[in-house]
Amino acid sequence: MNEGKFEMTVTRRSFVGGMLAAGGAVAIPNIALAAAKPNLRFGVMSDVHIGGKPDAAKRAEKALRWFASKGVDAVLCPGDIAHSGLVSELEAFADAWHRVFPENVKLMISTGNHDVDAWSGRWKNFTEEQMLAQRFNYKDNPAKTWQRLFGQKWDLIWRCEVKGYTFIGAQWSSLKPPLDDYFKEHAAELRGAKPFFYCQHAHPKGTCHAKYLSSNDRGESIRALSQFPNAVAISGHSHCAISDERTVWQGAFTSIGAGCIHEGAGGFDYDNVTAYWHPSYRKQFMSSMADSKSWGGDEKGGGCELVEVFDDHLLVHRHSLDFGRPIGPAWSVPILARHGGPFDFKRRAAQRTAPQFAADAKITAVRCPKGHALEGVGHKGEPCVYVSFPRAKTVKGCRVFDYIVEATPEGADVPVVRNLIAAGFAYPEENADIPGECLFSAAELPQGKPIRFAITPRDCFGLSGRPLSCVAAV
Repeated sequence: MNEGKFEMTVTRRSFVGGMLAAGGAVAIPNIALAAAKPNLRFGVMSDVHIGGKPDAAKRAEKALRWFASKGVDAVLCPGDIAHSGLVSELEAFADAWHRVFPENVKLMISTGNHDVDAWSGRWKNFTEEQMLAQRFNYKDNPAKTWQRLFGQKWDLIWRCEVKGYTFIGAQWSSLKPPLDDYFKEHAAELRGAKPFFYCQHAHPKGTCHAKYLSSNDRGESIRALSQFPNAVAISGHSHCAISDERTVWQGAFTSIGAGCIHEGAGGFDYDNVTAYWHPSYRKQFMSSMADSKSWGGDEKGGGCELVEVFDDHLLVHRHSLDFGRPIGPAWSVPILARHGGPFDFKRRAAQRTAPQFAADAKITAVRCPKGHALEGVGHKGEPCVYVSFPRAKTVKGCRVFDYIVEATPEGADVPVVRNLIAAGFAYPEENADIPGECLFSAAELPQGKPIRFAITPRDCFGLSGRPLSCVAAV
């Protein structure tokens, strides 16, 4: 392990515990304390989607090289390495892996829906011969492919020991890994104060990233893990940004979201957002018109994590692949987990301070009779009203997650509402000062009447700052 490659000046546990007790999820300040090195250091990267993005294999290698520069002992991948479930896509990842880590570092993968079920369906018109050659989840391909590419035995539930720590992983849920039976059989040996790590693609339902609706976890992992306060689940699938404070959840056990290496703030079903706005999707989507519910991700928001394991806590570092810097402060996560502890959502929400607009912030509203450049392909040239406003300021480390934008024409009883994830939310704070903007169709905001605009900034727990408002004749 190359200790010199990672600047880590912390850890006296009494100091960490005091900071946690005072403020919940806190970053450890860069202060010289009693030297201690982690017992284990591993990288986490999820949702690579090789075959779905033209640069996915290169981004995977970029993440792997960052892990190598930090001297990791292992790399954990919670699924969707492939996009279309093709062997060739997994081969591209294996090639990158062996270039970066020819030996001595453990690779642990739990497959996801794209690896197993191949959602894009590229294999549907294959002949049987093509299926045998190219589709990963066909007949005995999983066992042959895993052994050939990674030198590992294929199991529905796998187990790996790294420097005295246990890692357990389950393959995608449609393969029906027998979680209940496995954890019943091994319960006695897994219980204790020492953490063990569990990896699956979907977030255990109702844990990290709150009520992510498409978790595809039917409760098996909750039943299995709730008996182990020393269990740490790591999962992907949602593409939810790791800038979100809900990335870490603790209750009966610990649950950590792995994000996505090629986009952030994507998530199909963020529980408190009904429409999305991301600059990189300007040409494809118009989530801000006609009350549509589209989804998408900001391709500069991708990231990965470095987890350092100490005797009684973890440090979770979040790294931006595009900006090459931390997405946010490291989280110090206590082990064992407990209800009502420092990573309890209700407790953390109660301790936060809402983001606020600057005193000189102003709303700009412009009517565009021939349409606007932000209109998606289905709305090109439609008359609309363009609204823009500055980013709300971060207050005491609490940054803006989304905006509620309300437009109320004179005489109307009910406003027209847009709910927008803040542009740049998935970025490091230093790169996130990006104005908000959205469109309303001309039919929603008729010309000739004054319109009252009100914009409310919220943090990721839904805590609202003071609205920014104005009345404009647009």
